[in-house]
Amino acid sequence: MIPKSHQNSNDPFSVYDSNYGKKRLDHKIDWEESLGNAKDPEDYYEAHNKPSSPVLFIAALVLIFAGMAFKLVNLQLVHHGQYVKLADSNHIRVQEILAPRGMIYDSQGQSLVQNVPSFELVVTPLDLPKPYDQELTNLSKFVSFDVQGLSSELAAKDPESFQPITVVPNLDHETAVLFESRQNDFPGFSIENNPIRQYTDSQIFSDILGYTGKINDSELAAYPNQNYLSNDYIGKTGVESNYERYLRGIAGQKQVQVDARGNAQSVLGEIAAQPGENLVLNIDAGLQTELYNDLVKRNNNKKAAAVAIDPRTGAVLALVSVPGYDNNLFAKGISKDDYSKLLSNPQNPLINRAISGIYPPGSTIKPVIASAALQEGVVTPEQKIVDNGDLVVGNFHFRGWKPGGLGPMDIRSAIAMSSDIYFYTVGGGQTNLGIAGLGPQRLDKYDYLFGMGQKLGIDLPGENPGIIGGPDERAARQTNPALAGWYLGDTYHISIGQGDMAVTPLQDAEWISAIANGGTLYRPFVVNKVTDSSGKVIMQNKPQIIRSNFIDPKNIEIVREGMRQTVTAGTAKSLQSLPIPAAGKTGTAQFDDANPGAAHAWFSAFAPYDNPQIAITVMIEAGGEGSTAATPVVKDALMWWAQNRYQK
Repeated sequence: MIPKSHQNSNDPFSVYDSNYGKKRLDHKIDWEESLGNAKDPEDYYEAHNKPSSPVLFIAALVLIFAGMAFKLVNLQLVHHGQYVKLADSNHIRVQEILAPRGMIYDSQGQSLVQNVPSFELVVTPLDLPKPYDQELTNLSKFVSFDVQGLSSELAAKDPESFQPITVVPNLDHETAVLFESRQNDFPGFSIENNPIRQYTDSQIFSDILGYTGKINDSELAAYPNQNYLSNDYIGKTGVESNYERYLRGIAGQKQVQVDARGNAQSVLGEIAAQPGENLVLNIDAGLQTELYNDLVKRNNNKKAAAVAIDPRTGAVLALVSVPGYDNNLFAKGISKDDYSKLLSNPQNPLINRAISGIYPPGSTIKPVIASAALQEGVVTPEQKIVDNGDLVVGNFHFRGWKPGGLGPMDIRSAIAMSSDIYFYTVGGGQTNLGIAGLGPQRLDKYDYLFGMGQKLGIDLPGENPGIIGGPDERAARQTNPALAGWYLGDTYHISIGQGDMAVTPLQDAEWISAIANGGTLYRPFVVNKVTDSSGKVIMQNKPQIIRSNFIDPKNIEIVREGMRQTVTAGTAKSLQSLPIPAAGKTGTAQFDDANPGAAHAWFSAFAPYDNPQIAITVMIEAGGEGSTAATPVVKDALMWWAQNRYQK
């Protein structure tokens, strides 16, 4: 008996067939003999004066019965197995019911996805008459689809398979109803009603959630024992992909009686589909939305990225890439035209800039260099280096951002005022001061310790390890020996976040978090936990330390003080108006030698200063000065967080 819960015809995940429950009339073809206007036999006899003979009549009967006998032998002996199998399949069949995927929630319990019903035109190879070329052509005049593509797909499938193949996903309701009215004209084709994803605020969350799509042959081959169906959905990217094994449910089954065309006549039994398990993210939808909208509004939708992390655990609170894209297009079955537009868009919306884009970090690297210089004893905390705006090394001039210089700088003020001359000196050395500098090898060492040049293991696909930018990497990358050499000027450049160095915004946020928390680098993670339908925790992601204790806490504290001075007396004084004390570091990174004025805008900060609970990095491509382009976005985000999350 079918459970009452599955007798409701409004179930959006049940397979719909307009012929369900209706009886069909079997149409028998009657053979008739017509004698026409034959002459009377006696007249014929008299006319020809010949006796009639039954030979021809008997011969005709023999031929008829011989043909019938041959046909019976052919049916019962030669093709017996084939027709028994066909008869059985045309009588009782198991239909799979696709399972709804698990839900995805933000850290506050807000749903970021829905499962909605979708009409799909499918074809069952077993029920498709052969040859089928003309039927496909006729159907394409009624419903638009790639005839050649479907024909090729059918040719590669088992012709006796009764697993449906999706022809047109996300069919509009009107077309679905019209097809139902003409279904008998297209044997083998039918309409299914399957659950698909619908994403909330898709542009804002697309780079985190990713999207689902129809499983392809290579994916089916990659998961041979996972019970995927040929018309199933699978996570393609984002957490939809990384947590596929939790999100996908268990398909249900209906045992149905079908007619010779494969149309359901009655349901004999049903096993309900089981929805997948749910994800609870660390992502705060409110903070994510604030950062995304502010980046779009303030910077005219320029290419940009933002990452917010809890420095106490590595939990990712926000991860933004601008511009976003509509992942609902993929979930519904993206058209070639829409996909082509996305690929040809010069803003490259499909790139997740937060974890895949790499950029020179500019002055946001200086807290890392300061930590290394203190740890290696290159300078002392109180030692002064005069920034006169121009460091001369041999015949080369390395100029600071302020003509005329910033004056005497210790390590705290050098961070606060972003003194290029100071960091040129601690990185590459200054002979007349007796400072040898860290040199390229030690610069590489500490850059790596703080998370550069490596994947940090975030639970999203597509993470880029970036480039530390030192001599070893250059030699490994360059096949031309003339370009593989390393020069003193290169060391000065990477000391201020320029040159070959390239990092992701995620990596920048990670080293700021490590400085904020006193020197621990955590693995960043987006998903907090997996729960079942009752809320029971199935899997819990816990903080994982990548490395710690590589910098003396006393040295880290001095760097933290310098970042606090950035807000109180340095390049980010606009953050003084925040209701919580913050610390930060601006960055302006040149990226075009032919146009020295072209620069990416960076700003990284953490708050509250005494007990950091959030670290934020914002990067705006070709945004100009970090203090004028990126800093206001971070300030707004911290203001929102202070008003809506801090001590709530």
